[in-house]
Amino acid sequence: FSLSALPCPSKSVRTRSILATSYGGEARLVSCQAESSQDFADRLIKLSIDAFGSNGFPRLELAEALGATFSATSYSGPEPTAHKRSLLRQYLECELGLSEEVRTYMGNGAFFVVSEDPQDGGLEVMDSIENELGQTTIGSRDTKTSSSLSPSALLTCTALLCLVCFQVNPPNATLANRAAKSCANAMGIVRPKDTSISKAAVAVCELVADRLMKEASTSYSLLTSSSPPLQSGHRPSHGSTSMEFVEAAVWLLRSCGCHEKAIYVLQDRMNNPAIRNASIGGGIGNGNGSGWSQIKFDSYIATHLGELWSSKDDTCCQLVLLAPATRDLIARNPTLGLSIFTSPHPQNEKEWRNMKPADDPLAHPLYPSKVVELLKSVSPRVGIQGIGAGDYSPAESPGYFSSFQSGDVVTPLPLHSGRALAVTYLESSIGIATGRPPKTSGESFHDSNSRDESDDRKADMHDELSYLLLEGVISERGDGDDGVDSELGAIYRSKLRRLLSWSNSMIRSERLLASLPSSFLREHALLLGRLGRHEDALKIFYSDLDSLELALEYCDVRHERYQAKMDLAKATGRSLPQECAYLPLVRVALDSDSDSDRGVAAAIQVLALRRDSIDKGAALRLLPKNVPMSAVVRPFLIPAVVENESQVRRLTVASSLLRSRYVQLKKKLTDAQIKAQSTLQNSPALKRLNLGNPLYSSKPTRAKPVHATTPYFPEVLLTKHFFPRHLVIQAQVMNNTSHPEERTLSDVAFVVAESSDDALQPTIEVPIRTLPVKVAGSTWCVLAASPQRLDGTAFLTCELRFTVLSVDAATGAPLNFGDEATGFARTYVEELQDIEIRNTEFSL
Repeated sequence: FSLSALPCPSKSVRTRSILATSYGGEARLVSCQAESSQDFADRLIKLSIDAFGSNGFPRLELAEALGATFSATSYSGPEPTAHKRSLLRQYLECELGLSEEVRTYMGNGAFFVVSEDPQDGGLEVMDSIENELGQTTIGSRDTKTSSSLSPSALLTCTALLCLVCFQVNPPNATLANRAAKSCANAMGIVRPKDTSISKAAVAVCELVADRLMKEASTSYSLLTSSSPPLQSGHRPSHGSTSMEFVEAAVWLLRSCGCHEKAIYVLQDRMNNPAIRNASIGGGIGNGNGSGWSQIKFDSYIATHLGELWSSKDDTCCQLVLLAPATRDLIARNPTLGLSIFTSPHPQNEKEWRNMKPADDPLAHPLYPSKVVELLKSVSPRVGIQGIGAGDYSPAESPGYFSSFQSGDVVTPLPLHSGRALAVTYLESSIGIATGRPPKTSGESFHDSNSRDESDDRKADMHDELSYLLLEGVISERGDGDDGVDSELGAIYRSKLRRLLSWSNSMIRSERLLASLPSSFLREHALLLGRLGRHEDALKIFYSDLDSLELALEYCDVRHERYQAKMDLAKATGRSLPQECAYLPLVRVALDSDSDSDRGVAAAIQVLALRRDSIDKGAALRLLPKNVPMSAVVRPFLIPAVVENESQVRRLTVASSLLRSRYVQLKKKLTDAQIKAQSTLQNSPALKRLNLGNPLYSSKPTRAKPVHATTPYFPEVLLTKHFFPRHLVIQAQVMNNTSHPEERTLSDVAFVVAESSDDALQPTIEVPIRTLPVKVAGSTWCVLAASPQRLDGTAFLTCELRFTVLSVDAATGAPLNFGDEATGFARTYVEELQDIEIRNTEFSL
């Protein structure tokens, strides 16, 4: 037969019919209708019976999952043929969006038209039609677009497609694997016993997966003896069975939430010597072998377990912790196995900064400690494939971090023991190995008074890490080592020192200090420093270890952290008490050294080496009075004075440049302000009054002072603007004083001090903020007016107020711009002659 759309007479005519014609000349008109879920279920059941027979697939489970009718389920159908299986395969490809050639109905009223291709027995696109709503037919479904089927329908269709791919001749393992993997990606991480998936759909997936596994290995079965088996309609030879069908079964089990069975499938196959020996020498999909290499198997298992762990679902996480595959993978390939738990952790400083508090690796109350216990109980099998010189901490490389002590470069830790695994996991969890930034609060764990239960749990993990590292140092020492660390012990010790000197460390220093052997001097010093006992720590570095260099580096770290706190305090508007990190070292050198001359020399050396950071006055006062000046002048005083003079010169130049820039900006601002209030229409303060247009404006008149004026008195022109209910007086001030020393004026204001009539009352004054020399600007005074109450003529007593600013003799620029009444700035109040206001002027 063939199907083709009936020709449309015009674009406005919509057809819903297609013409079906046979090779014998018969024809039939077929009407297209929207398909319901019931129609889809019945059609799929009948197509499956035609393809597999009544007992060749999980018919009852499929009918229950899709909700098919009894009549469709009881359909007997003809004898199954290869052609029917091919049709079912193509139909399922279309429904799942895997076909690249066949157009399909997408649920929006669009249909596809197909015809039988006599060459390959398949379906061929002939034409498309439009529905009655006028929507055009869509093309072939994008293979990257996920299906719009319900979860149960998606699972059952995928399972049937995998089954039919196995029974076609030749079997299409690639399509089955692609369909199952696409379904798993669309479903995501399915929690066990997910209520959105019916039990019947899960049963269909399990039965089909078991069928695929049986064909791959005749002795293999996922189901118990009580589960109904599937009858085989087509069984290819065992040699042609591809591992891709096994992988498809695994993806199918993952799609329906049977993660434990999916893991068990691969684990059992890889542990079965007969299957592994049969797979040697062959690749996937060829006839010579059907197995996976060990590294591919490990990668697949690690990815699956890692996705389950990252889901943060309690059931999935418990499965990962209790699954034998997890323990076996860690023992066989520690780096890959450890990535199951560390891959969700932030891997760099940016990720740590963007991390939400709920996503902290130590936020869960139980899982971090359970992971540590699991890792400590595993014994990696050193020497087999997957373990070698490259099995080190995954997020760390040689030289990644260096603590403040000389030579303490942290090298990677070989993952050859459960202790090393737990250490690596904890370092990734707290972020010491991945660049976690310091806390922005600037408050240490010991100083915090707002610790909660979560902080205590995190502190427990930090303590666990410190004790594991201490245990590693001690356990790697032999009886005849004379206190010298082995190569592995040195790595543990460097990691311990790094943890003790890390600013984000939350270890409880008192507990660890009580457990620390007395020979661990540098570790004692670091713990004392964490407790704030800096002089005791410096005594260990300077006296017990006889190293001024270590003591200086310890002080350098304190100084850097104090500077970071100061920067944070400035940004937040807080203040911190002054503190010098080097003064305790000067006191220790003077008090702890049995040789007083050596102690004084060490103190002076500290002053000389850190003269740019130390409090010079306080340090000099600590020196004994009998120290000769010559001992201090050359190493400290002369370099300090030279550096200070150089600093003064640099700051003077910088100050001049900044002031020049400031003067330029201030001049631009002044010009803009003068221009903004130069006219009645431009002044922002007057615009807010909504005065409108004036009734009458007088001619400018020169203002005359009543008494003798100061030499700085400017020229003033007065203009009166009359409005229905306001009087605005404009005073145009020109700064052209007769004084030989021309000065800038500021806060120039025209003020009406008193009115002879209550009908005129001053309300607003708009002064000139800054008036440079030889520049004119306008100041305004607004009076509320009641013309009907004004009797004859009113007299206004006026004043001009201004401040004369001091100027820079070199540049002529103001020194303070009126911001402060300092220097030679002086304010003047000059009384002007009264202004007459007549009531008739409001009606002109």
